[in-house]
Order: sequence, then structure tokens, then C-alpha cells
Amino acid sequence: MTQAQSLVEDLLSRSPEKIRNSCGLTRLRERMSEEEAEALDRAIELIRLDTNSGKAKVYSCEWLTGVLNRHGHTISASTISRHLSKRCSCE
Repeated sequence: MTQAQSLVEDLLSRSPEKIRNSCGLTRLRERMSEEEAEALDRAIELIRLDTNSGKAKVYSCEWLTGVLNRHGHTISASTISRHLSKRCSCE
């Protein structure tokens, strides 16, 4: 019975403090060296500035995901996309 009450409590007690925590991209950035974090910021800026679409797009969330994954940072394109469009838990 305690487990059920605990589930009910968790389902009904979400607060703004619990919602506003760092998203996966922000947490990843916080673990990087200063040089890596600056390079990540620049890459994010390049994605925002690339106005091309489809195959003409040079910088994208998928591109950044591939680069980060190749270097041992597990993150998805959807996590990056949510952060860029300000739909993540950082906002």
C-alpha cells in the first residue's frame, strides 16, 4: 500500500522547483572543459545561424549529436532541438 501512496503522491505533487532543472545539453556543457564549452556554444550558434533547409543545411541538431556522440557524449538530436527551441526544462 505504501508504494501506491508514494506513486499517487509523486503523480500529484509536481512543483515548479522540480520542473526547472537543467536539460541534458546544459548538464553536458557543465561537465565540459571551458574550451569545449565555448566550442559547443559556437556550434549551437552555427546551428541557429544556418538558415538552409534539408540537405543544404550544414549545421543541424543531427550533426551536433553525431559529433558529440563520436566523442563519448551520449545525447539525442531531440534533446538538442528542444534546448535550441527553448522547450526544454531549462526554460
